[in-house]
Amino acid sequence: MSSSNTRPLCLIPGPTEMSETVLLAHSTPATAHTDPKFVEAFGQVIEMMRDVVVTKTAQPFVIAGSGTLGWDQTAANLLEAGDNALVLSNGYFGEGLADCLETYGANVTRLRAEPGNRQKLAQVAQALRATKYKIVTISQVDTSTGVLGDVKGVAELVREHSPDTLVVVDGVCATAAERLYFDAWGVDVVITASQKALGCPPGVSVVVVSQKALGVLKARKTPVAAYYVNWNRWLPVMQSYEDRAV
Repeated sequence: MSSSNTRPLCLIPGPTEMSETVLLAHSTPATAHTDPKFVEAFGQVIEMMRDVVVTKTAQPFVIAGSGTLGWDQTAANLLEAGDNALVLSNGYFGEGLADCLETYGANVTRLRAEPGNRQKLAQVAQALRATKYKIVTISQVDTSTGVLGDVKGVAELVREHSPDTLVVVDGVCATAAERLYFDAWGVDVVITASQKALGCPPGVSVVVVSQKALGVLKARKTPVAAYYVNWNRWLPVMQSYEDRAV
């Protein structure tokens, strides 16, 4: 390169380019997780994630891992063997999420759309009337097809036809880029990650969970069949950082 200020740009869906401010923040020395500066910064991250998805009461979980880890978090904590799950699949990542839910013992119904299209709301309504589902998942944007899911429309149908069903949004490719109003739309889980529209390096799994969904976790009949992604372990950690009480 002829100039020291010129460098190649990363022009893929993710990881995305990062601002100079973010790059500078990652040039600091190693810091203990109990350091007051880290505690303050991490507490702010948790608080500001609520602003990103527009919620007052939902609980963010910010832990080391990939976007896929958010699938595991959701499945391990909210599903028990034999639970019904409806996956609105618009591409590769919808299919992957369905596979993950099946790994945790869910009975998964895949409502697929033709490549480049999304499900008609009438199809979703019919599926909701036919079967009682524990969760309904929708990819807000599936990277493989670029299809934008109708999160608002699907959430409205769930409230109308099956209000106990949890609405789970895979927002890895969309959060902070596409509009999402967590509280107003009635969303229960948003799964995302650091390396796309949030504009940070890869390696952080971010999941925002409604109080309704945390109530489902609390009411489980069986223990969470996972250690690292168990929200019962992470909830006091997140609360301590937010309270600056680490």
